[in-house]
Amino acid sequence: MSTTTLPTSAADQAFTAHPRRWAALTVLMIAGFMDLLDTTIVNVALPAISHDLSAGNAAVQWVAAGYTLAFAVGLITGGRLGDLFGRKRMFLLGMAGFTAFSLLCGLAWTPEVLIGARVLQGLSAAVMIPQVLSTMYATFPPSERAAAGGLFGGIAGFASVVGPLASGLLVEHDLFGLGWRAIFLVNVPVGVITMVVAALIVPETKSDHAIKPDLRGMLLVSAALTLILVPLVQGRELGWPLWTFLSMAASVPVFALFIYSSRRRGGSALVPMRLFSSRGFSAGSAIAALFFAALAGFFLPYTLTLQLGLGFTPIQAGLTSLPFSIGVALSVVPSNALVTRFGRYVTTVGALVMAGSMVMMLTTVDSGVGFWDLAPWLLIGGLGMGGVVGPIFAMAGAEIAARDAGAASGTLNAADQLGGAVGIAVLGVLFFDGIGHAPDVTAYTSSFSGTTWYVVGTLVVVALLSLLLPRKITAERLSQAH
Repeated sequence: MSTTTLPTSAADQAFTAHPRRWAALTVLMIAGFMDLLDTTIVNVALPAISHDLSAGNAAVQWVAAGYTLAFAVGLITGGRLGDLFGRKRMFLLGMAGFTAFSLLCGLAWTPEVLIGARVLQGLSAAVMIPQVLSTMYATFPPSERAAAGGLFGGIAGFASVVGPLASGLLVEHDLFGLGWRAIFLVNVPVGVITMVVAALIVPETKSDHAIKPDLRGMLLVSAALTLILVPLVQGRELGWPLWTFLSMAASVPVFALFIYSSRRRGGSALVPMRLFSSRGFSAGSAIAALFFAALAGFFLPYTLTLQLGLGFTPIQAGLTSLPFSIGVALSVVPSNALVTRFGRYVTTVGALVMAGSMVMMLTTVDSGVGFWDLAPWLLIGGLGMGGVVGPIFAMAGAEIAARDAGAASGTLNAADQLGGAVGIAVLGVLFFDGIGHAPDVTAYTSSFSGTTWYVVGTLVVVALLSLLLPRKITAERLSQAH
């Protein structure tokens, strides 16, 4: 996103001096909560969705990855649209789309309709979510931004805990006979109420230095990713026909064309190429993509193995994620303080701790595994994750000039979302290939173990890449990055 500025109208100046801005921020952050909830809530419901809609393995992957992919490719453009045309206007437009497509998800009658609705839901979120933090920076004085950012972080942490639990409760207790559909339909009344309140109390802001969206860049990167992911996800079920390999090969020149186009556009490109002249930023982008690929790719096989392989109920599967979320919440704040003293090694240790916890967890996964067998290792894994996600964005941007801070932040956020989509696709293929066509408990646990070793290897690569990050970062720079 481009640089934001404080509002200048008399009405907006009055707003920034009035406590009502906190009410407005809270309303906006409900949208952030809905997005984060929608990202985490789906995994637990996937077995029920697959059974009800007779969805194949590829369709299951698309339900999880389609939202994340669409959100990633539209995220930077969504932020620029808000800077250019008004953040409140774009927020309301994005929320309207998110609400409408949530309704379509809940009413979906085929896997194809659900996948299409999830993609459109993700694009709507890409228009809606960037306006939350942009509005916060535009309407809050610098002295209050840290507190406002803390509120956002708290809501994000709460969503990560509530998502799997809410999904398990809604599916298992079959609210109003809706089953899995309730996880999407609950967005409709919340979205409508949020739009009405936001229209009344959120001020309109724009940027004085808005950068026009790079629609050509967005189309090129979307095309390149589609050329990779469609054959990757569909290829196994189709027997890997020739077109799947030709499609993946065709993605290379399209990516090259995207890079060429970005260089030509300079600072107004979707992803300004000059950012990658910083070794720390290049390493940070790779870390963000690989780490979230490992994370998203792990939880898809994990949830399916628990429910379809080991017979966990949806609520039991949701509860197993609780120790992991608690671990993240306990470590993410201290990691920010530790990084000012130990620098990049906090991320190195965090990735290795997470890898080690997964290795230990694999020793417990068998037909008799229960919550308390998994809980210690998931808690430790969450503690390790906090050491990576806490400081990584600040560390990656430590060498970036202030004029490029918005572009760097948008690029890193897009990298982690794209990583998640690719991780679901790649590890999903490995997992489903491992369980075969007539899976039993042994097939599920064996395939899950094999897939998780790839996750462990990726986390070790993340730990090695972290050594390319800046050695140290000051507390002042850390606070500015957040």
